[in-house]
Amino acid sequence: MRNRFSYFLELVVLVPVFPILYIIGTKLKNNLVKLPPRSEFLKLESSNPGSCLLIIGESTAAGVGATSTERTFASHIFKNLKEQFTIINIGENGLKAENLQSLFRKSENEMPRNFSKTIILIGANDCFRFTPPGKFRTEIESFIHYLVLEINVEKITIPLIPPVQMFPGIPKIMRFFLGWQRGILTRELEKLEKKLPHLSFENHGGKFAGEFFSEDGIHPSDMGYEQIAAFIATTIEVKSDQIH
Repeated sequence: MRNRFSYFLELVVLVPVFPILYIIGTKLKNNLVKLPPRSEFLKLESSNPGSCLLIIGESTAAGVGATSTERTFASHIFKNLKEQFTIINIGENGLKAENLQSLFRKSENEMPRNFSKTIILIGANDCFRFTPPGKFRTEIESFIHYLVLEINVEKITIPLIPPVQMFPGIPKIMRFFLGWQRGILTRELEKLEKKLPHLSFENHGGKFAGEFFSEDGIHPSDMGYEQIAAFIATTIEVKSDQIH
């Protein structure tokens, strides 16, 4: 109830300034440096083919901001986990939570039938589009149920929602509302983590220096991807040890 009220209040405050934000957003979109995706579909083979890890999500999964395939989140995860998992990485720039399952199904025939672990990179576009919190949670929960029941995934990790309120490429007035929305969606994931035993929401803090971001001021740089992957790989290793 508190989250819904916060979202309602956000919309009330947003309405009077929306025309200004729309103009700013249009100019930003037209002037934004267009960076290519590096890992929209990427398969990294392990010598242990029975252990498969799925990475799926928005532009961070697609590797936007990385300078090469080798510097993407998926490649860093593969190395940090000592190549013990065959990794299938699927990413799409601009993806929202509601499109996760359809993105997965597009590549279903090119993937293994089972994954032991999944990393979902999502949330930034749901901030930009001001997705209602209840809808966001429902879409994530639905996709997690699909992964667990249909693909036999044992553990799902969702890293923190990208720090949209810190993106240097976005004007301050927009960052204010994006940060507000990010807080709302973050609380939904925290509630979902308490409800679903298969889900681990790794909402780690941290400082995001200028070098963390690529030249467009929005997506991670090579260093940014390396930092995110190092943290997530550590949490996966720790939780795997706890299970065993």
